[in-house]
This record gives sequence, C-alpha cells and structure tokens, in this order.
Amino acid sequence: MSHTARLSSISLVFVALALGAVSSGCGSASKPEATGGSSARLTVTGELPAKAAISVTVKEPPKPPDLWLVASPPGSVTLQGSATVGSGAVAPGTIVFAVDASQATQGTSDGTCDPGTTGINTILGCEIAAALQTNTRASPTTVTQTGVVVFGGGAESPASAAAADMNGDLSGDQPFAAPGTAVEAVLRSITLGKVAVFTEHTVAAPAPSFAAGLQAAGALAGTGPTKTVVFLANGANGAGPAVSSATFPEGVVVRAFALGNHACGAASEFGSLDAVKARGAAGSTCQRLTSLSDLPDVTLAEATKLQALTVVVDGGAPVDISSSTTPPLPQAGPASVQYSYTLQGLAPGAHEICVQADGVDSGGPGLVKACVKVTVASIALTPATHVSELGTPGQTHTVTATVTAGAAGGVPGIPVTFDFVSGPNAPANASSVSRTTDASGQASFTYTALQHCKGLGTDTIQACFTDSQGTKACASATQKWQDTIPPVPSAPPGPNPGGNTPGSSGNGGQNPSGFYRLVAVDAVDEDPQVFLKDAGSGTVFGPFKSGIAVKYTQAPGAKPDKKGMAGEVAWHITGKGDAEVYAKDCADNVSDPVWALVPPKPK
Repeated sequence: MSHTARLSSISLVFVALALGAVSSGCGSASKPEATGGSSARLTVTGELPAKAAISVTVKEPPKPPDLWLVASPPGSVTLQGSATVGSGAVAPGTIVFAVDASQATQGTSDGTCDPGTTGINTILGCEIAAALQTNTRASPTTVTQTGVVVFGGGAESPASAAAADMNGDLSGDQPFAAPGTAVEAVLRSITLGKVAVFTEHTVAAPAPSFAAGLQAAGALAGTGPTKTVVFLANGANGAGPAVSSATFPEGVVVRAFALGNHACGAASEFGSLDAVKARGAAGSTCQRLTSLSDLPDVTLAEATKLQALTVVVDGGAPVDISSSTTPPLPQAGPASVQYSYTLQGLAPGAHEICVQADGVDSGGPGLVKACVKVTVASIALTPATHVSELGTPGQTHTVTATVTAGAAGGVPGIPVTFDFVSGPNAPANASSVSRTTDASGQASFTYTALQHCKGLGTDTIQACFTDSQGTKACASATQKWQDTIPPVPSAPPGPNPGGNTPGSSGNGGQNPSGFYRLVAVDAVDEDPQVFLKDAGSGTVFGPFKSGIAVKYTQAPGAKPDKKGMAGEVAWHITGKGDAEVYAKDCADNVSDPVWALVPPKPK
C-alpha cells in the first residue's frame, strides 16, 4: 500500500523546489538559507507513516542570482547535501500472531526457548515463548490490538487455520485484545491443532500450510497504520496451497521466524518462509531463531531506517547513489548522512534534478524529495571566421557571444568575458572586457583595428562564462585583417641639383631632363617601397623611400649604374632603356609600373 502525503512547496525565479510524496504525514520545503555567505541549502522535511521525521537537503553552489548555471561541456552537475531520519514516535497498530500448531511443531527444538516460560521445550513451546515475549514488550503506545491465528493443514477437515477468541467477557468471538493478560492466556492455551481460550477452535494438524496461516493472519490484520504479522513456524512448509496463491493485503509487514530444524529458505513445493516474507510490505524479514535472546522487538517494526538515496533527472529512471553517502546507506535511525555525487554530461537545456531519500518507520515505508532546476548552457561566438580589408581608418569588428540552453533558448543575465588570445590587436586589448547577455542570451564586443602595417594579421578572440560551480566554458573566433590592394606609384618631375624643377610633359610622359621624384601611395602602408627598373637591361634599383629625387639617364651602350648626386637629387641612375617605376607595400602587394620616359643620351 502506498501512502501519499500532501506537501507544501516553494518556488523561486529560475529555482523551483518540487516536493515528492511521503508515505504518511506531511512534508515541507524550508526557505533556502545561506551557509557561509556563498551558497544555500534547500531542505525538504516530511514524516514517515509513524511520524518519524525524514528530510533531504540539496546544497546549491555559489551562483548568479536565482540561476543554477552549468557549463556544457562538460555538463556535469555536482550534487551535495544531507539526508536524515529521526527516531520518531511509534504509531500504535496491530499485531497478529500466526502460530504453527501442526504435528511438525511437536519435535524438540534445537534452540533454548526457556522451558519455564511454557513448560515445554518443543518447537511449539518455542513459538509460544517468542509470542509471549513480544506480548510483554508491547504497550498501548506501540500496539493497540493483538490477534492470534493458529494454523495447520494437510487434511480437509477441520479448517487449516482459525482465529482465536481474544475476550472471554463478551459474547461471540472477539478478534482482538490489547496487549496483556488476555493475549497471554490465549497463547498459553495453544496445543497441537487447537487453541482453547477463550473459545476452543481446532485446525487440521498433519502438516503446516503456510498459505493458510498467512491468509488468515492477513484477513485479521485490520486497518491500523502499523500492521505486523508475526509468523511463527517449524520452518518447513508441508501442505498446500502455494504461498503465492494466498490472499494477503498490501502494507502489512511480515516478521517470519523459523523456530525448528529448518531455515527460512527450506525447500518446499508450496513455498518457504522466505516466500512468506516476500508477501509482506517493505521492512518484512525472516529469521531463524534458536534463542529467545535473539528475538528482536517486532512491536517497533525495526523502528526507523534511512534506506536509500536516489537521483532522478527529468523524471527518468532513478539512479541509486546510496554508496556515495557518508556513512553508506542503509543506516538505522536516528541517522544523518552526507552525500556528494556528480551527474556527468547533461545536454544543454533546462533540467529538473531530484534527490530522494527513502526511509521506513514502524508505520512502513515513505520518502521525501527535493527538486532543483538546473540550466545547462553552452556558448558560441560568431562570426566564427571573418576577413576584412584593412585600409580605411577607424575600421571595427564585432563578435557576438550567445549563451544558450538547448531548446530552452538564450540565457539572459550571464557575464561574458572577451579576451584576445593572439593577433596584431592583442597588445592593444590586453585587458578582459566583460559584457552581460541580453534577453536573447547574447553579448557583443566591438574593437577598432590598429591601422597601417601593424594592424595586419589574424586576431583570435575568446569569449567565456563561468558557471555556478566555477567551471569555465569558452568559444573562440578569428578575424583576419588583410591588405590585397597594391600601392599606387607615380614619377612626377623632380628637382635638379640646384633645386629647380625643369619643365616636362608631366608624369608618364617625356622628361628630357631626366629629373624625377619616385612616389608611392598606399592605404595601409605609410611608407611603401619604390623601385626603378631599367627596361633595357632589367636591372632593378631600390628599394627607395617614397618621394626620393633621382636623375635618370638612358644610355643604351652603357652599363646600368647608380651614383650619388648633389643637392636634393639623391641618385644618378644610368640604364640602357626607359625607366619603369613600381611600388611594393608591407603586405607584399606589387603595383603595376608607370613609365619614366627619357630620350637616349646623344652619341
């Protein structure tokens, strides 16, 4: 039988606590409380059926406000916290003794059952002694009503099981009595195939039918919050039907004891005492009892126990993390354990992660759980690659980081840092720049490229965010600044050594004097190189600084030569043909040539 309690819950923006059912009582979530100023503990408390307290705590890591953020990759969530179960009060309930009164109990017991208690040292005497001891331990605070069933089997008549009359003062059979003298009187009256007090009832005695005893005891168990059948037998099932066919209600704990020469698992075609135990609710047991000193206090049904801790992600299959607790579960109550468990590789998205504590008290099993919302997010940087032509002053490039949680979309309010990993603009952007994602989960960074030759090359930019657990997720992009446009050369008339500029037909035309300025202009290179090539011999002179003044003489029979000259004229260059002037910039772009036409030197 499952017992479901209504639980109260609280929800926070981005962090919600979903509280699971407990088997009895009520559970509630405590308001998150700060611990150490850096994290909070989310605690859900509840009660097990017999009012024992049970709780589970999830410790949240330091985080941005109201958001447990996890970086992907690796998408790993570390869960830490605690679980507790208290001793609690014992819920008053029902005990039914099922006593094997068949011929199989007439042999001598291997154990010592204190003959003085029953006057006989047979297996049946041991059964009665064990029941008497349990009756003595019971009190109105633990047991409100007690019933007794005797069973046998192996014959059609009389019946295989019968319930005892528990009260001699009332007419008709009374199924229950409070623990005490009336119960003792009924138990002491049991002999082979018979219970004599307060009304005599007989059962078939050739062999025990566990199914008959179990079904009769289950029918008598009642509806109290604590229902326990104490099943006392020789240990060997001698008659049908099979235990599995017996009608037995849910939620009744079976405490089976083998008091004879056989173990709980003794083979039988009709089912063993272990099969009897298996029909009971959580907390059911079977024990071979050879001494009354080993008899547990079954009136407390194991009191309380913290049984297991599990994790469920998005309503999927539970994962048992009991081995991750300190100390490991299960633990008898009152108990408190700490746990630390890492969920590996969650995909980006919004996830609900529940930590569930299972426990049991004298009323049966129950659970409590706390659920947190965790956002697993990845980061991308766009454009991933980009190329721009450098040249116009003030050129900029913008990269946009997007923090997304899968199908849940962009994650707003996340600080993203932008850094230069390498490239020509890295020295000028040595400090990190921080931006916060907008409603779409995006944050952008714009920088101005360095101008001229020092701005050429490929920048690698990295954007990162740090999650609530201190893990960093990053994405990178590249921006290439290139120059593919060659410089523009010219050869206007230049000065002579006296500083005058002789007349000419202009740039690119005839210049009889041979005086030129070699000029180059480039959008990127502030100081492009200028070259002069003798078209007659192919000899190249230079590189020269843009604006240099030269004298060029065409002498077809002469050896190409360059000599220093006076005044503003730096060089006197002699070639075999006309001159070609071209330029080269720092990006190794070479221009087409322009002509410097000089008439040949007269012979």
